[in-house]
Amino acid sequence: MSDEQFVDSPPAGAAAWRDIWRNDRRYRSSRSWKSWLLRLVRRVTQPDADRQRDFNLAVLDLIDDFRREIEAARRDARTDVETLQRDVRQGDEALAGDLGRTRALIPVAAMRNDALIAALDQKIETLSVRIRDLLNQPAGSSLQAAGSSSDFVYRRLEDSLRGSEAEVRDSVAHYAALAREHSPLVDVGCGRGELLSLVPGARGFDTNERSVADLAARGLAATVAAIPECFASLADASIGSVAALHVVEHLPVDILFAFFRESARVLRDGGLLILETPNAESLLVSASEFWRDPTHLAPRHPAALVLLAREHGFAIDEVRAVHAFPEGTRIPILESDPPEVQRVVHAVNDRLFAPQDLRLIARRVR
Repeated sequence: MSDEQFVDSPPAGAAAWRDIWRNDRRYRSSRSWKSWLLRLVRRVTQPDADRQRDFNLAVLDLIDDFRREIEAARRDARTDVETLQRDVRQGDEALAGDLGRTRALIPVAAMRNDALIAALDQKIETLSVRIRDLLNQPAGSSLQAAGSSSDFVYRRLEDSLRGSEAEVRDSVAHYAALAREHSPLVDVGCGRGELLSLVPGARGFDTNERSVADLAARGLAATVAAIPECFASLADASIGSVAALHVVEHLPVDILFAFFRESARVLRDGGLLILETPNAESLLVSASEFWRDPTHLAPRHPAALVLLAREHGFAIDEVRAVHAFPEGTRIPILESDPPEVQRVVHAVNDRLFAPQDLRLIARRVR
């Protein structure tokens, strides 16, 4: 045998053992008679040695196959785990995105829901007023006159457009507080009497006979009279405050001028002129909502009202827009919108959906 058939040290690993058994490499033997006898024994047992070698090789191959299967299973498991982690991460990201979009939509849905509820409340109030008017026809010959039918229709129109009496009473509470400090109050165009009911000793005028009859039945001081006739019985500088809530938009220009002139005449020094009218600077109001009332003539711009007040001897205490539209009517601004888009949407909202009404409070200066 050549030197290449011998091994000088124990093999390391299955691959080294396979090489030994496949090439029948042996440990180097000595030259003594014992080694000669060992070679003789080997020669006699060679078939068994060959069988043992083949068995050992087969076992080593099985071990290699088993190792490869373990490695393949490990790689597959690692791939499955990585795929699962990636899917979970993508699912988390998608869920976070959906939650963010849902969270952004919740306030919008809530605001739109508020707007729908407000509209529904108004319709319910309108229906209840119609039923009340039908079931409680006031007596009196004046209501049987030719004009009573149109008064009835306008009363229904007012109830439909202005909302419930409770809502209006809340909205005029600020004016009532001012009027109580500057008494007596004259409420021109007193309508359903929300302001009259909050100010003791107040006197109201209206052209709607049905409304005046209802107010009289409730014990409120109301008279059927138009502008400027309603001021005829009032002495100069005898009144603490004059209120005209949602009146000036119904007046022709000459009557509007007469209203300012007569108010300036009857108010004492320091007396208040309290006006509220649809906000002409709100595009939604002036282009749409204003014209729901067919008795409206024209929106009155704040600049024009301020000019008329000053020309008639009033100092301006307050001019501002009030009664904002429900948030659900505004164009939503998303956090994902670029800043320049947000600025444009803000500007459009501020002009298109500006508050519904204009408040003007002027003080008589003599």
